[in-house]
Amino acid sequence: MRILLAALALLAATPATSMAQALDIGRGGSGAPIEITASNGIEWDRDAQRYIANGDAVARQGDTTVRGDRLVAWYRPAATGGTEIFRYEAIGNVKFQTPTQTVEGDRGVYDVASEVVVVTGKALRLTTPTDTLTARDTLEYWSAREIAVARGNAMVVSADRRMTADVMTAHFTQAQPARPAPPPPARNARTPARNAPAPAASTGGDQRLSRIEAFGNVHVSTPTEIARGDRGIYNMQTGIAQLAGNVRLTRGDNQMAGDFAEVNTNTGISRLLARPSEGGDGRVRGLLTPQQAQQGRPRQ
Repeated sequence: MRILLAALALLAATPATSMAQALDIGRGGSGAPIEITASNGIEWDRDAQRYIANGDAVARQGDTTVRGDRLVAWYRPAATGGTEIFRYEAIGNVKFQTPTQTVEGDRGVYDVASEVVVVTGKALRLTTPTDTLTARDTLEYWSAREIAVARGNAMVVSADRRMTADVMTAHFTQAQPARPAPPPPARNARTPARNAPAPAASTGGDQRLSRIEAFGNVHVSTPTEIARGDRGIYNMQTGIAQLAGNVRLTRGDNQMAGDFAEVNTNTGISRLLARPSEGGDGRVRGLLTPQQAQQGRPRQ
């Protein structure tokens, strides 16, 4: 039998305004009360000032949800009176979910004041409707700054393209919906129609991945090409990746080397540039391997 503690909002936050950002990852809570469910009970540790939900625990506020085998909510006295939750800790099969993002890991911590989620453990993943960001060591999601930081063998996958690096910073943006068409003009220009509908206000759109900044052992790969460098920036909107430092472009058996590269993953066109240095001629290098003739036939 699942245990429901909808009254947690009254116990953990008085007045109600102190709960407005308690679980509002991605601005999803809108000041709604927090509802916590668990299959093995909920404890209230007054001395340690925390709530503990055990067994398939779920905390939900508005359209934001935190899941884990065990959830701990830490609270403290609020400046406006009552108490406020300032930190959440999720352990085991962790998921922080909003309508447009899901952050997963073995262990997760959400700091309410800074609006930062940090997950650790295995299978660290942040997914959006179009992209997936993974990491080996830690994965951070900064809700207020609309960025995510992946550390350790970081990788972002979008359709048939991928980018890997030691560390990645992913920037998100709001995809604005199309504006509705304006209402038709009134028959009498001097007397506007009284029942003409007003243009709908823009409510914003889904939050999507827009730009990746990558550092250390950067690889950008498409079905036909691999680009490597020390650092890079990938614009998800234009499909253009810019790489710098020890750049290598590989397509089949053909390779090119230089200091800077611009790779258009949409068109398949790459540009390689070199930076003149002491003792160098400022030229790029390419190694092109002719296609081998079929076995038993002479080369053309």
